[in-house]
Amino acid sequence: MSGQPITVLMVNEYPDYIDAEVWAAELKKRVPQLEFRLWPDVGNKGDIDIALIDKGASPGFFDAMTGLRAVVYLGAGVDGIDLQSFPKSVPLIRLATREQASEVVQYIVLRVLCQQRHVAEYLSQQARKIWKPIAPRKVSETRIVVLGAGRIGGWAAKLFADLGYDTAVWSRHQKTLPGIQSYFGRAQLADALTLRDYVICSLPLTGDTRGILNSSAFGKMKRGAYLVNVARGAHVKEADLIRALDEDQLSGVCLDVFQREPLEASSPLWNHPKVTITPHVASFWVDSGIDQAADLCGQVARGEPLSNKIDLELGY
Repeated sequence: MSGQPITVLMVNEYPDYIDAEVWAAELKKRVPQLEFRLWPDVGNKGDIDIALIDKGASPGFFDAMTGLRAVVYLGAGVDGIDLQSFPKSVPLIRLATREQASEVVQYIVLRVLCQQRHVAEYLSQQARKIWKPIAPRKVSETRIVVLGAGRIGGWAAKLFADLGYDTAVWSRHQKTLPGIQSYFGRAQLADALTLRDYVICSLPLTGDTRGILNSSAFGKMKRGAYLVNVARGAHVKEADLIRALDEDQLSGVCLDVFQREPLEASSPLWNHPKVTITPHVASFWVDSGIDQAADLCGQVARGEPLSNKIDLELGY
């Protein structure tokens, strides 16, 4: 891969998910003229062409990076970055691999099917040696709404529709998805939530969506609805959620994301009988983005236009 020499800085605060040595080796193999640096061994900040970050940059992080040509956020979405202080002249790129999206979609469908087919009840019965069939609700009579109709939400909605669920999506702007009802804008959020048996949150976290799942939203949901959140913990007002569970407004919730991670041991969510917790694993293998990151490094080295740029005004 031809082009000018480039220097890449990686910030890796999640080594359980990202193997920096693998990234360094693979990027150098694909882009031989690449110099790889791992935070905090930055060297001369002015040399940095590309920053790969997996968490919000600390204040002053980009100071003195006078040669910065792109920033790549390794997670889903870019809510960890303060877009107000982000250098506006530098493209902000998101990794958007099919494998990562597939993992999240698998998780969403798994959680709904486990609830729909009473998996927890059967595991409990097995432990007590009880043989008791439980009739599931018919798929054709089960209504699902997916909040967020991007590559993850739209894909999940399509799979649910293909399985025969009455499926809808809600998003910022109207979407056209065959066989799926589309709601859009704040004015239609209540209609999207009403009468749905399952509510899936796959929204980007922005100023408009922060805290969107609150007492008002829960009150508009069908009594006994089940919530799955694979987006961000800050979408949910946790105190409002616990109240909705305690009052049986919601029958249960599966949370893969939380306002503070790891979830504190003192959180009442841990022991709540209606809460299923997983440790932010809906998408696990960030390493699937190496090929895309290598392509980006090559584009920078050759001075080519960059793909998957984030709209700094919208936040996604």
